[in-house]
Amino acid sequence: MTLKFTAVTAAIGTLYAVFSDAGLCHITLGLEQDCVATIRRRTGITPMRADAELIAFSQQISVLFTENTRYAAPISLAGLTPFQQQVLEITAQIPPGQVRSYGFIARVIGKPQASRAVGSALAKNPLPFVIPCHRVIHADGTLGAYSGGGTALKARLLEREGVNLITNRHSIRVKTPFDVALNSV
Repeated sequence: MTLKFTAVTAAIGTLYAVFSDAGLCHITLGLEQDCVATIRRRTGITPMRADAELIAFSQQISVLFTENTRYAAPISLAGLTPFQQQVLEITAQIPPGQVRSYGFIARVIGKPQASRAVGSALAKNPLPFVIPCHRVIHADGTLGAYSGGGTALKARLLEREGVNLITNRHSIRVKTPFDVALNSV
């Protein structure tokens, strides 16, 4: 398998997008060497720099932070379990400016007792800025962790999308109702 990476300038900082032959397979915020080391550790492959075609695909990622759009190029969730893939497929449908709970996702996939497993699946999301797991929160409205860069970044992304948050000494929580009808995911 060949893996290629490129830097993406986004409103939240520099992201590194990694592509396999099947499509975008990993994205991370941070330093280039950290991205390369993570990919090498996970796959045993050292990614090469991307060519012009992949760089064009990666520019779609920066638009996700400024426009109400979805990433339209191919993605790859290879290496994830069918359950993890199912969780990410539902999560990808949550519109900008809206949130759903871990329990909501569990109910949608027909496993209502699996909210913790949903959280674990989201923690393994290799595409946190493309598959918007920052839009999934606890049932009590608190944000919870975020694999893309921690709770503070999760709050920042939600606020950029217009989600009203309440911050106190102990937590950050969503102010508005969530978990709307199943057919509105």
